Amino acid sequence: MTSLPPPAPYARMHHDRLDDPEWDRPPVGAEPRRRVIVCSTPRSGSYLLCRQMINAGIGLPTEYLRSRTIETLSRRYGVAAGDDARYLAELESRRTTGNGVFAAKVQWQQFSAHPAVREPWFARADLLILLRRADTIAQAVSWQVSLATGYWSFDRAPGPRAEDATLADVDQVLDLVRTIGAQNAAWRRVLGGLKRRAIDVLYEDYVRDQSGFLRLVARELGLAADQWREPPPEPRDNRLPDEVEDARAWLLTQARARAAAARR
Repeated sequence: MTSLPPPAPYARMHHDRLDDPEWDRPPVGAEPRRRVIVCSTPRSGSYLLCRQMINAGIGLPTEYLRSRTIETLSRRYGVAAGDDARYLAELESRRTTGNGVFAAKVQWQQFSAHPAVREPWFARADLLILLRRADTIAQAVSWQVSLATGYWSFDRAPGPRAEDATLADVDQVLDLVRTIGAQNAAWRRVLGGLKRRAIDVLYEDYVRDQSGFLRLVARELGLAADQWREPPPEPRDNRLPDEVEDARAWLLTQARARAAAARR
């Protein structure tokens, strides 16, 4: 049994930083003893869960199937472009924590684009977590704001933008609501057919009791008390510039009104 080192201060890292070599571990030949996969859709709060798991010592989850991450890590690990099987093996070798946990976060479109991931990660997962939001309109608005502004994280670091996304198009928001619903349904179908232990958790429930959910994850993985640590809950303090917050509020009001009218 491998105990964790003494607790360090809580780390609130931007997701791009998780591509850095400081997160690599010395490569090992053995497979991880436990695999946990976080299944998500955009703006579901999944990076909050990733940061909490990292601070708890429960793996090093991030979007390992994101194009930027694949390119960066493949180059560093000496993996040829397009060699998914070798890339997945290198990840497990270099990104498994000392307690034997390998963790990853996967968006639906990434799962669809990389079928090789189904066997090593999903078919052999010890725990699958589907994190979704009950309020898909608020989720879609958050997604639309990120696409239009490039704000994807708590620290306002610039990220990718969609050329056709604006802060004034309610139709785009409603299209994203439908996309989120379709992706959540697709995740349920896949997870239901895997016959692996799965937890379907709402973001709204998780964020209210972050510590309780981490205790559940540790228990499901069979981690002893000295193999993980309980970090403090992370507060939400990522307010965007006032003009963006005003646009978010307007989009949310308009999208809710349109959705209510459609139900009449």
